[in-house]
Amino acid sequence: MKNSSGPVRQFPLAEQALQDLRASRITHLPDFTDTASTFRHLSDARLLGTRRLFRLMGNRLLTRIMGSLGLRAVEYSLPGAEWMVKNTVYRQFVGGVSLEEAVPVINMLAERGVDSILDFGAEGKASTAGMEEAMQQSLRATEFAGRTDAVIGSVVKLTSIMPFNLLEQLNDTTIDFEHITNKDLQVGIDRIDRICRLGRERGSEVYIDAEESWIQHTIDQICEYMMARYNREKHVVFTTCQMYRHDRLGYLKALHLRARQQGFKLALKVVRGAYMVKERKRAEATGRPSPIQPTLAATHRDYDAAIAYCVDHHEEIACCLASHNEASTVKLILAMQDRDIPRDHPNLRFSQLLGMSGNLTFNLAEEGFNVSKYMVYGPVKEVFPYLLRRAQENTSVTGESSRELSMLNEEVRRRGI
Repeated sequence: MKNSSGPVRQFPLAEQALQDLRASRITHLPDFTDTASTFRHLSDARLLGTRRLFRLMGNRLLTRIMGSLGLRAVEYSLPGAEWMVKNTVYRQFVGGVSLEEAVPVINMLAERGVDSILDFGAEGKASTAGMEEAMQQSLRATEFAGRTDAVIGSVVKLTSIMPFNLLEQLNDTTIDFEHITNKDLQVGIDRIDRICRLGRERGSEVYIDAEESWIQHTIDQICEYMMARYNREKHVVFTTCQMYRHDRLGYLKALHLRARQQGFKLALKVVRGAYMVKERKRAEATGRPSPIQPTLAATHRDYDAAIAYCVDHHEEIACCLASHNEASTVKLILAMQDRDIPRDHPNLRFSQLLGMSGNLTFNLAEEGFNVSKYMVYGPVKEVFPYLLRRAQENTSVTGESSRELSMLNEEVRRRGI
């Protein structure tokens, strides 16, 4: 581990061009290096504990051990396994084992001007009982959001309520939703329909996650069908575009045109994506062209182009910029300023995962922007795959090159603890 002493306020950005953006305009931007604001809600003890956690996650060996041994230890309920996970990465990235246990975290965020989007951490359910339980959890979250000002909506991963192999089998087909003959598909459609219908009734948003490309066309069709049913008057159902795919910018524009033609309101979450390694490996194994952008720069280009398109059509499209990328965040702010769009316009919002990029979340909220945290919750066994991805995601960004750890180090120095 590198010594924590040395120069401060050196937080590398994803794009060097951001410096030019800042210099080219006379404007007011949130100070994303303000550690006092970022960590104001953390006690000294919690701040030091968070710093220790990010240091540990920077150790590649420990992260690999957590992946290979930790998963088995939790699955087989080995003594102390859940306790260890719950008191380290779980505490940082998860709201609680249940919706009730997440309430204090929801309240803390609300005090900072940050909304929550609820996400029960079930993934890849294979049994009917598991899928029914995941649906019930989504209904509870949607109901809770409808009666809680601090919560704007819930998240649904279709593989938690529909069989993965069914979504894969249908991926190369066009679904006729008016004449469904597949019983399993009808059951799955009924599950997501119940959630979306409740969202409309309760005034709660429903965010449907994107997943792997070999099931995404099926998911796209279901999302579009739900938007056509429930987004007639308000933005209720949100689809998700992963911009590390080279076809998504064109898909977004075509979807907007269909929404206009069919008379429903387009709502979407824009992300860079979470399955890149898996996608490339599968493309190589099957001999199919990769759906992934050829370069990281191409992903950034299409991501920012997608956001710009949504800003240009912000009266029609509700857009959630779900990103930890400071450059893209600043570009959206500048685009809003250029067009005199109010900071709290209901169709534009920022979002980050709980436990990450607090410097973006809390400083955006301080400046009056709509901003939310994705609030994952659930038993340790349910959310462990999600936790493992968070630990792996942070492994390559440690030491003085890590924004998270660098800011934690600076705040520790500022407080003198």
